[in-house]
Amino acid sequence: MRSFAERMSPYRDALRFTSFRMLLTGQGLSMAGDAVCLAALPLAVIHAGLTADIFGFLMAAVGIGTVVGAIAGGVLADSRSPKHVLIATDVSRGTVQISVVALMTCGAPSWCLVFAYLVFGIGIGISRPCTQVLLANLLPKEALIAGNGAMNFLDNLVAVIFPATLGVLIIVWDPVWGVLIDGVTFFAAAMFTVLVPNQGRLDCGDEFSMRKAFDGLAIIVRKRELLLGFFATLFVNVFCFPVFLVVAPYAVSDRFGDTMWGICLAASGLGACLGSVITVLACGHRRLIALAVTCGVLLCGALAVLGLGDLGWMAVLGATFVGIVEASWLTGWATAMQTHSPEKDLGKVVAVDTFVTSGLHPFIYVGGSLVGQAVGYAHTLTIAAVVSAAGTLAIGLVGTKRSAQRVTYDQMQ
Repeated sequence: MRSFAERMSPYRDALRFTSFRMLLTGQGLSMAGDAVCLAALPLAVIHAGLTADIFGFLMAAVGIGTVVGAIAGGVLADSRSPKHVLIATDVSRGTVQISVVALMTCGAPSWCLVFAYLVFGIGIGISRPCTQVLLANLLPKEALIAGNGAMNFLDNLVAVIFPATLGVLIIVWDPVWGVLIDGVTFFAAAMFTVLVPNQGRLDCGDEFSMRKAFDGLAIIVRKRELLLGFFATLFVNVFCFPVFLVVAPYAVSDRFGDTMWGICLAASGLGACLGSVITVLACGHRRLIALAVTCGVLLCGALAVLGLGDLGWMAVLGATFVGIVEASWLTGWATAMQTHSPEKDLGKVVAVDTFVTSGLHPFIYVGGSLVGQAVGYAHTLTIAAVVSAAGTLAIGLVGTKRSAQRVTYDQMQ
């Protein structure tokens, strides 16, 4: 049996690389700024005299921009220097946030803000494949799971801590400063990324075509491990977790009050920190199908508890398990894409994954809210639990059949 120190060795292997520490520090600052901005932006919009529907348009613009940017980012990450592209996206997003502060202060029309956040979303979409490719260039394969785990752990940790600390202070002072802080952290992230050494592919003169991004879909289809993982993502990341975000607040608040939902959200964030660590210690990316089945079973139970539980601690426990599932799967799936994809096409595979997840999320948000209004929010969570169980069973059966075929093939050899 491996000791705890041996299981923690991937973290040591990843953190001994100065280049990774620079990337982690820079992106961590950006994540902290995002966490503060998420707490401050809705109130900044209100203070600017804009209505709630405008805020909805801003978030929709970010989502649309992310989908468009992911396609461009997949091609850029594989044909250009992911480091240079990531620096450019950080600078552009920082510029957008500072511009948003100026627009709000000057009372600019709402369409200017919508356009600004469309550009901001494009920057998000481009940065995701580039970050994955750059991480794969900086770390050896055996340390990638720890690199992804550290990124997810830090992301969820600041999402819990900063809205409740600095975010509250900014809201009391003037929420628009939260947007400004986010912009400054993007420039700080770019400065740390500049210090990362040039590795992997540098800028070249390859022809740029966004159609090349969809070559990642062919790679996913050809590799069974990636294909099964992609289907698992549709249930865990695309379907069930967004249902939790849009339906659970109403289900929990109706039974236990608004305060309980805040506690559940914090529990989900802390669970996510725990989930990223568990996946690293268990080397979950090496047994992707087992990780998918485990996450599916836990998610099914969590949604069922949130929908049917009559006690407050049940809701907190369910939210904690949802957080564990989200971070565990994202950590393992990101590492699986990095290790199973051809090096020259990793960006395209990540682009397809981002395109599908970000593209389907708005429909799940709207569909979940409509179903919740029609049949009841608690019943909707129960339905989601049943769908999660069915998807998990299908993935488990296919994975078991594939393992049996592999054993038979090995015996014949």
